[in-house]
Amino acid sequence: MVPDINLLPQLEKRTASPKLFYTLIILIVGCILAYLLFLFFTTKSDLARLTAEQQTLNTQLDQLQQELQARQSVNQGSLEQSVTFIQSVSYPVTPLINETKTLLPVHAYLRSYTFGAKTVNIEADFETMTDISKYVERLLTSSFFTDAQINTVSNFHIELGEDKELTPEQKFKEVPRYSVSITATIDFMYLAGGRRS
Repeated sequence: MVPDINLLPQLEKRTASPKLFYTLIILIVGCILAYLLFLFFTTKSDLARLTAEQQTLNTQLDQLQQELQARQSVNQGSLEQSVTFIQSVSYPVTPLINETKTLLPVHAYLRSYTFGAKTVNIEADFETMTDISKYVERLLTSSFFTDAQINTVSNFHIELGEDKELTPEQKFKEVPRYSVSITATIDFMYLAGGRRS
Protein backbone atom coordinates (compact mmCIF):
# COMPACT_ATOMS: atom_id res chain seq x y z
CA MET A 1 0.00 0.00 0.00
CA VAL A 2 1.15 3.39 -0.90
CA PRO A 3 0.71 6.15 1.58
CA ASP A 4 -1.20 9.16 0.35
CA ILE A 5 0.92 12.09 1.31
CA ASN A 6 -0.08 15.51 0.12
CA LEU A 7 2.49 18.14 0.79
CA LEU A 8 0.42 20.94 -0.57
CA PRO A 9 -1.66 22.77 1.95
CA GLN A 10 -5.28 22.00 1.90
CA LEU A 11 -7.30 24.64 0.24
CA GLU A 12 -10.64 24.83 1.79
CA LYS A 13 -13.20 27.49 1.16
CA ARG A 14 -13.38 29.68 4.16
CA THR A 15 -16.71 31.05 5.02
CA ALA A 16 -16.95 34.84 5.01
CA SER A 17 -19.80 34.95 7.47
CA PRO A 18 -17.71 35.42 10.68
CA LYS A 19 -15.89 38.45 9.13
CA LEU A 20 -19.13 40.00 7.98
CA PHE A 21 -20.72 39.29 11.33
CA TYR A 22 -17.88 40.91 13.28
CA THR A 23 -17.79 43.87 10.93
CA LEU A 24 -21.53 44.35 11.38
CA ILE A 25 -21.21 44.16 15.18
CA ILE A 26 -18.35 46.69 15.12
CA LEU A 27 -20.44 49.08 12.96
CA ILE A 28 -23.44 48.75 15.26
CA VAL A 29 -21.32 49.33 18.37
CA GLY A 30 -19.64 52.30 16.64
CA CYS A 31 -23.05 53.83 15.74
CA ILE A 32 -24.28 53.34 19.30
CA LEU A 33 -21.12 54.96 20.68
CA ALA A 34 -21.42 57.86 18.23
CA TYR A 35 -25.09 58.34 19.19
CA LEU A 36 -24.22 58.26 22.91
CA LEU A 37 -21.42 60.79 22.36
CA PHE A 38 -23.85 63.02 20.43
CA LEU A 39 -26.41 62.73 23.27
CA PHE A 40 -23.72 63.47 25.84
CA PHE A 41 -22.58 66.70 24.18
CA THR A 42 -26.09 67.95 23.35
CA THR A 43 -27.26 67.17 26.89
CA LYS A 44 -24.22 68.93 28.30
CA SER A 45 -24.95 72.08 26.26
CA ASP A 46 -28.67 71.90 27.19
CA LEU A 47 -27.72 71.49 30.83
CA ALA A 48 -25.50 74.58 30.70
CA ARG A 49 -28.26 76.62 29.01
CA LEU A 50 -30.96 75.42 31.43
CA THR A 51 -28.73 76.11 34.42
CA ALA A 52 -28.27 79.69 33.24
CA GLU A 53 -32.05 80.03 32.73
CA GLN A 54 -32.67 78.60 36.18
CA GLN A 55 -30.35 81.13 37.75
CA THR A 56 -32.05 84.04 35.99
CA LEU A 57 -35.48 82.69 36.97
CA ASN A 58 -34.34 82.29 40.57
CA THR A 59 -33.16 85.92 40.67
CA GLN A 60 -36.48 87.03 39.15
CA LEU A 61 -38.35 84.94 41.71
CA ASP A 62 -36.38 86.54 44.53
CA GLN A 63 -37.11 90.02 43.17
CA LEU A 64 -40.82 89.25 42.78
CA GLN A 65 -41.02 87.81 46.28
CA GLN A 66 -39.39 90.94 47.68
CA GLU A 67 -41.86 93.13 45.76
CA LEU A 68 -44.76 90.98 46.97
CA GLN A 69 -43.63 91.23 50.57
CA ALA A 70 -43.21 94.99 50.22
CA ARG A 71 -46.66 95.38 48.69
CA GLN A 72 -48.28 93.09 51.23
CA SER A 73 -46.79 95.08 54.07
CA VAL A 74 -48.03 98.30 52.46
CA ASN A 75 -51.48 96.83 51.81
CA GLN A 76 -51.75 95.52 55.35
CA GLY A 77 -50.89 98.91 56.74
CA SER A 78 -53.33 100.72 54.48
CA LEU A 79 -56.03 98.12 55.16
CA GLU A 80 -55.54 98.52 58.89
CA GLN A 81 -55.61 102.28 58.50
CA SER A 82 -58.80 102.03 56.43
CA VAL A 83 -60.52 99.88 59.05
CA THR A 84 -59.41 102.25 61.81
CA PHE A 85 -60.64 105.26 59.81
CA ILE A 86 -64.00 103.63 59.09
CA GLN A 87 -64.46 102.65 62.72
CA SER A 88 -63.56 106.13 63.94
CA VAL A 89 -65.52 107.96 61.23
CA SER A 90 -68.82 106.21 61.14
CA TYR A 91 -71.73 108.57 60.62
CA PRO A 92 -74.76 108.71 58.33
CA VAL A 93 -74.01 110.70 55.19
CA THR A 94 -77.42 110.73 53.51
CA PRO A 95 -78.80 113.55 55.70
CA LEU A 96 -75.67 115.60 54.99
CA ILE A 97 -75.97 115.04 51.23
CA ASN A 98 -79.65 115.98 51.27
CA GLU A 99 -78.92 119.07 53.36
CA THR A 100 -76.16 120.29 51.03
CA LYS A 101 -78.45 119.79 48.03
CA THR A 102 -81.52 121.49 49.50
CA LEU A 103 -79.54 124.54 50.62
CA LEU A 104 -78.26 125.25 47.09
CA PRO A 105 -79.66 128.31 45.29
CA VAL A 106 -81.87 127.85 42.23
CA HIS A 107 -79.25 127.95 39.47
CA ALA A 108 -76.42 126.28 41.32
CA TYR A 109 -74.93 122.88 40.56
CA LEU A 110 -73.39 120.55 43.13
CA ARG A 111 -70.33 118.94 41.50
CA SER A 112 -69.00 116.73 44.30
CA TYR A 113 -68.68 116.25 48.01
CA THR A 114 -65.91 114.53 49.95
CA PHE A 115 -66.41 113.30 53.48
CA GLY A 116 -63.59 113.54 55.99
CA ALA A 117 -63.28 112.70 59.67
CA LYS A 118 -65.05 115.87 60.85
CA THR A 119 -65.77 117.87 57.69
CA VAL A 120 -67.46 117.72 54.32
CA ASN A 121 -65.71 119.29 51.35
CA ILE A 122 -68.35 120.58 48.91
CA GLU A 123 -67.59 121.64 45.34
CA ALA A 124 -70.34 123.52 43.53
CA ASP A 125 -70.92 125.93 40.63
CA PHE A 126 -72.77 129.21 41.16
CA GLU A 127 -73.94 131.96 38.84
CA THR A 128 -73.08 134.94 41.02
CA MET A 129 -71.02 135.83 44.06
CA THR A 130 -74.27 136.62 45.86
CA ASP A 131 -75.39 133.01 45.42
CA ILE A 132 -72.10 131.85 46.95
CA SER A 133 -72.55 134.04 50.02
CA LYS A 134 -76.20 132.94 50.40
CA TYR A 135 -75.16 129.29 50.27
CA VAL A 136 -72.45 129.78 52.90
CA GLU A 137 -74.99 131.62 55.11
CA ARG A 138 -77.44 128.74 54.74
CA LEU A 139 -74.72 126.23 55.66
CA LEU A 140 -73.87 128.27 58.78
CA THR A 141 -77.52 128.39 59.87
CA SER A 142 -78.05 124.69 59.16
CA SER A 143 -78.28 122.44 62.21
CA PHE A 144 -76.09 119.82 60.56
CA PHE A 145 -73.01 122.08 60.36
CA THR A 146 -71.19 124.15 62.97
CA ASP A 147 -68.92 126.05 60.57
CA ALA A 148 -68.48 126.64 56.83
CA GLN A 149 -65.44 128.13 55.11
CA ILE A 150 -64.74 128.93 51.46
CA ASN A 151 -61.48 127.36 50.30
CA THR A 152 -61.25 128.46 46.66
CA VAL A 153 -63.30 130.45 44.17
CA SER A 154 -62.53 130.31 40.46
CA ASN A 155 -64.48 131.46 37.47
CA PHE A 156 -65.09 129.71 34.15
CA HIS A 157 -66.99 130.40 30.96
CA ILE A 158 -69.67 128.13 29.56
CA GLU A 159 -69.07 127.35 25.90
CA LEU A 160 -72.07 126.17 23.95
CA GLY A 161 -71.93 125.07 20.34
CA GLU A 162 -69.06 126.23 18.17
CA ASP A 163 -65.92 127.76 19.57
CA LYS A 164 -66.08 131.25 18.08
CA GLU A 165 -64.22 134.43 18.88
CA LEU A 166 -66.31 136.92 20.85
CA THR A 167 -66.19 140.65 20.36
CA PRO A 168 -65.17 142.79 23.37
CA GLU A 169 -68.82 143.87 23.83
CA GLN A 170 -69.99 140.24 23.92
CA LYS A 171 -67.23 139.34 26.37
CA PHE A 172 -68.28 142.24 28.61
CA LYS A 173 -71.94 141.18 28.56
CA GLU A 174 -71.12 137.53 29.30
CA VAL A 175 -71.17 136.73 33.01
CA PRO A 176 -68.85 133.91 34.10
CA ARG A 177 -69.92 131.17 36.49
CA TYR A 178 -68.00 130.48 39.66
CA SER A 179 -66.66 127.16 40.84
CA VAL A 180 -66.35 127.10 44.64
CA SER A 181 -64.81 124.70 47.15
CA ILE A 182 -66.34 124.92 50.63
CA THR A 183 -65.41 123.02 53.78
CA ALA A 184 -68.26 122.52 56.26
CA THR A 185 -67.67 121.18 59.78
CA ILE A 186 -70.21 118.52 60.82
CA ASP A 187 -72.24 118.85 64.03
CA PHE A 188 -72.12 115.24 65.24
CA MET A 189 -74.42 115.83 68.20
CA TYR A 190 -77.24 116.98 65.93
CA LEU A 191 -76.44 114.34 63.31
CA ALA A 192 -76.66 111.54 65.88
CA GLY A 193 -80.18 112.49 66.99
CA GLY A 194 -81.16 114.68 64.07
CA ARG A 195 -83.82 114.21 61.48
CA ARG A 196 -83.64 111.26 59.08
CA SER A 197 -83.96 111.57 55.33
